[in-house]
Amino acid sequence: MSPSTQRLCALSQSHHSSTAELQNQLRLIHHQFANSLWRSFALLALIGVPLSVFRAVNTGWLHLYSVHLFIGASFVLGYFFYNRMSIKLKGSLLILLFWLIGIPSSVTFGFSSSGIWWLILSCLVAHVLFRTKVAIALAVATLLSILIIASGFISGYLSLPLSSSKYLADPTTWATYLLVNLIAFYVVVRCFISYNASLQATTQHQFRQWIDDLPLGIVVQGSNNQPYYSNQAAKDLLGAKPHQPQAYVAGSHESYPALQMPAVQALQGKTCKLDDMEIEQAGQRRAIQAWGRPGYNAGGELIFGISVYEDISDRKQLDLLKNHFVSTVSHELRTPLTSIHGALGLVLGNALGEPEPKIRAMLEIAEQNSQRLIRLINDILDMQKVEAGQMSFHLTRLQLAPWLTNAIKQLEGYALKHQVHFELTPVVNDVWLYADPNRLMQVLANILSNAAKFSPANATVHISVELFTDFVRIAIKDHGSGIEDKFKSVIFRPFSQSDTSDIRRFGGTGLGLSISKSIVEQHGGTLWFESSLGKGSTFFIDLKLGSEHIVNG
Repeated sequence: MSPSTQRLCALSQSHHSSTAELQNQLRLIHHQFANSLWRSFALLALIGVPLSVFRAVNTGWLHLYSVHLFIGASFVLGYFFYNRMSIKLKGSLLILLFWLIGIPSSVTFGFSSSGIWWLILSCLVAHVLFRTKVAIALAVATLLSILIIASGFISGYLSLPLSSSKYLADPTTWATYLLVNLIAFYVVVRCFISYNASLQATTQHQFRQWIDDLPLGIVVQGSNNQPYYSNQAAKDLLGAKPHQPQAYVAGSHESYPALQMPAVQALQGKTCKLDDMEIEQAGQRRAIQAWGRPGYNAGGELIFGISVYEDISDRKQLDLLKNHFVSTVSHELRTPLTSIHGALGLVLGNALGEPEPKIRAMLEIAEQNSQRLIRLINDILDMQKVEAGQMSFHLTRLQLAPWLTNAIKQLEGYALKHQVHFELTPVVNDVWLYADPNRLMQVLANILSNAAKFSPANATVHISVELFTDFVRIAIKDHGSGIEDKFKSVIFRPFSQSDTSDIRRFGGTGLGLSISKSIVEQHGGTLWFESSLGKGSTFFIDLKLGSEHIVNG
């Protein structure tokens, strides 16, 4: 059986078990509700029946009081047997007794009696214990009964059996009325409590089903670090104790630092994302990406921490295969393309004689496109080195002023091609960096070439240097159309290019800025920008002065 099939079988069993657990929980809630009503009414019958007897003595014996005696006796007798009844039987008997109280009272005394209360309460009880259809049917029956009784009194077919003044002057009438109102209030409260408990249990069940269906392992721990909840995926991925996973630093046998675990950080109120973790499962290491997020109550108190774990082993493997494939293809293409570009350069340099104008035009197009392909391949290879942390740096003490002047001179030909002029403001001579001049040249070339491409003809690209306490800032300002707001957030992502036609027509790989940002950050600096549509853009390169702190691939 495949792992995916096993996972589906486990989920199916989990759902079945969870559904059975919910049904048992709802059954228990309904039994508790019905039992509490039955116990309460049995106790009240001991009070209500004597009241009915007193009323019979004071106002004259009515058939209604015989019904009260029968119902009271039923509640008291049922008290000794209700634990053996099914929930359907309990609910049906309760509703039947409510109607045996409500209908005779309403027919005898009309709306001045409390009988209407009992009919309405029966609908609430049905809503808690039975399906909605049963409660609606009972509500319709209640409405029809009230209308029929009202019609009977209006038409004179029904009438009060005794003087209303004598009835209302009787203290037991008011005692019974107050008692019934208290009972009604109690039933309403119990209905709300039981209904909310059922609703909460159902909601929790649905929530857990949704979470259990996720392929992500989710673990919730209380503020005291005690386990609160973990889904099936977490147990499959992290083992029997998902709140205490045995994690390792990726690529080593070193245990993952306890203080950096996502649950610990979440319970400290921190949000984190970790992608350098591995879990050992059945003797095999699995690459894990984990998140930690704190959870708060309505009062803003930190009460739990959520940890999310995802197995990214297959993704890592695919990335390795993809990178290997791209690297192999790029290396295999670079050699013949370099030869083609060199051969085209020789032909265009008249090494084989002066080509005809039409042939030269075609050769120039081929030479330009071969150059673009070489640039694309080099960018792809550089991007792979960046992602793998293998980009090499040859660091040296670098005097900024002469290096920057020389770098701009090397790029003047590109600027003239786009009818743009580079202008460098004076730079003090005593500014020194500890950097790789070739890699910084790669950054500068990329930003200056972009500035030249996107500036209008006869424009000037300004390059200035500003000195701060512990770093130097190189600013490159163009007068182009600026960067769209929606593109600003992704401009440093690999293969990011604006979709506007005036940008696309310049071509490019969409890798230059991403590579440049990585190079600057490897030097301990920052690459950032400011831009407004129609007003151009300014890119800033912040580099530490004389810093020897650099990650060398």
